[in-house]
Amino acid sequence: MKNTAAAQHDAADTLWNIAEIIELRAQHTPAAAAFILPEGVATYGELVAAVHVIARKLLDSGVRAGQTLGVSMMQTPLHLLTLLAIARIGAVSVPVHGLLPEQRRRLIVQRFGACAIVSGRPELRLEGVPFIDLSNVNLAGPVPAVPASGSVPEAPFRIVLSSGTTGEPKGVLYTHGYMLQRTRKTIATCALQPRSRLMPMDFNFSVGFVYAIGALLEGCAVVFTRMDTPVEIANAVRAQAVTHWLLSPSIAEEIARLLNHEAAHFPALTHLRLVGATPGRRLLNTLFARFSPNVFEHYGATEMGPIAIATPEILRQAPTSAGRLLPSITAEVVDDEHQVVPVGHSGRLRLKEPGMIDRYYRNPELTAARFRDGWYYPGDLACIDASGLLYIQGRQDDVINVGGRKIAFRDVEDVLRTHPAVREAAAFVLDEHAGGTVLAAAFVTSAPVSEAELQTWAASALGPDCPEYLFQVGGLPRNLAGKLLRDQLASLIAPTSPQAPG
Repeated sequence: MKNTAAAQHDAADTLWNIAEIIELRAQHTPAAAAFILPEGVATYGELVAAVHVIARKLLDSGVRAGQTLGVSMMQTPLHLLTLLAIARIGAVSVPVHGLLPEQRRRLIVQRFGACAIVSGRPELRLEGVPFIDLSNVNLAGPVPAVPASGSVPEAPFRIVLSSGTTGEPKGVLYTHGYMLQRTRKTIATCALQPRSRLMPMDFNFSVGFVYAIGALLEGCAVVFTRMDTPVEIANAVRAQAVTHWLLSPSIAEEIARLLNHEAAHFPALTHLRLVGATPGRRLLNTLFARFSPNVFEHYGATEMGPIAIATPEILRQAPTSAGRLLPSITAEVVDDEHQVVPVGHSGRLRLKEPGMIDRYYRNPELTAARFRDGWYYPGDLACIDASGLLYIQGRQDDVINVGGRKIAFRDVEDVLRTHPAVREAAAFVLDEHAGGTVLAAAFVTSAPVSEAELQTWAASALGPDCPEYLFQVGGLPRNLAGKLLRDQLASLIAPTSPQAPG
């Protein structure tokens, strides 16, 4: 006869609703820590009870299976509990980030057909849109158990939005079956164990949400801070002995400035994973010295999940590499005619894997541009070397033609960041009054250097690829996911832009 744990595992394998799978597995360890908060610990038993309370509130508010709910929440336990409750009743969630302007939030509601907004913050109401207020819900209150959803693999689970660095966010529909497959693939890359403690990224984005759900599926604890500031995050990682930490390079830079000696400040870390952008060599060296020797880089996409992982060994030997492709991924680098280029040559990256998503939600035009003949084209320039390492060389759109030469912004930025006084750099196109466009770059310093001094250095280092203008700024514009908003750079430096003769 099978023991209880084995029987529960078999039962979980027959379910497709992630909330129900977490609930079933929580029955085996109800007293284990699910959430670690500044004020204490919430157990898996308490998590399950709270999910039922919220699910009952949603049902009593008229929400039914298959309907889409906009979720306007910050990085709180209530956010994750609400996402599980929406899944538990078979409804569909779409993130409507609370930090977005009202017009952007309303656009997401309209574009993806949300029937209501659910939030614990009444100030996030949108006029004319039904609002489900969770601010006064007693999460410990007794409620009738919510019946099983009966979710099947093809049932819609969540509309996941891209980071939106190149226009309005794109939507991708995850089904229950796809979410399970995607989550299991993701957590397999970072060796989560039941005793692991995860500090995730923003649940409004797929990378934060998927890792957090994966941690709960594995019986891990998810760690929360009181506020999402670099100081609070760093203190929580150290105080709560976080083992797995997801971090963007931009936030890593901010935290690094708080650490005043070279010893590793986070000894419990077994896995520090950088996501969202490629770190510079100087930042990598700082991370290895001051954060942890266990630094990994994650290259992925909302549309596919993790694509390549760079281990600490790879990052030490090939710091500009995005790592090695996962076994499930097939990748090719092609030219503008979709012909495969020789090994080590640059071109457009295309990808595929079994069971991958093949369209954008409610966007046939973009679907036709990005999904072709079974391949997904992420819009990145790349090369794959003879050893199989992937190198991301920027976005296809991030290339400017100067005097007949094509110059990639990424190449310029990589060189500028090698200057000892430059912490960050971003190249962009500057429109001049004379009617032409020129290459410019904004930079953030870590030590004193004038624009004229850096211009002289850049000219010797970059030659004809040197930006015509350099501008020192206090910080680079980024979106809520920490990604560079290149199209805002020109307006950022507009007051000091050069006046072309005319």
